[in-house]
Amino acid sequence: MIQRIQTIFLLVVVAALIAFNFFPYWQNQAGENAVSHMLFPYAYVTIDGEITVEEFGLFSVVAGLSILAAVVAVIEIFQFKNRLTQMKIGALNSVIMTADLGLMTYFVLDIQKQHPGSFGIGLFILAIAMIFNIMARRAIQRDEKLVRSVDRIR
Repeated sequence: MIQRIQTIFLLVVVAALIAFNFFPYWQNQAGENAVSHMLFPYAYVTIDGEITVEEFGLFSVVAGLSILAAVVAVIEIFQFKNRLTQMKIGALNSVIMTADLGLMTYFVLDIQKQHPGSFGIGLFILAIAMIFNIMARRAIQRDEKLVRSVDRIR
């Protein structure tokens, strides 16, 4: 049924993955009149006073994976009639988000060599999405277990 708690968890996953694309997941905030660097899911942004330089390229793969994970979560919501398929799709979504996190870590470690910085809010938004995906998967498993126990009683 679509009104179950896992649907709410999956809607939070979708919202978090969409919001993830608008916040930096790494930043180097220098003092005044200095160069600042930010790493967004879609680009590497360098702010030098008034001039903003954006480098796309492989950085946009992180945004693509997060959008793919959001689409998979929406598909998972509408697979409520088949809980086993829903659990498989949830596991696939976990793999996609883990790959996204791994790719982010690779980019951060590569840029950290040149410009030491700190993690931004985007990393924590992705972590929230991963946690809620796990919670949704556990709720689906609990429903499947309940249905199987009722079938045994009959």
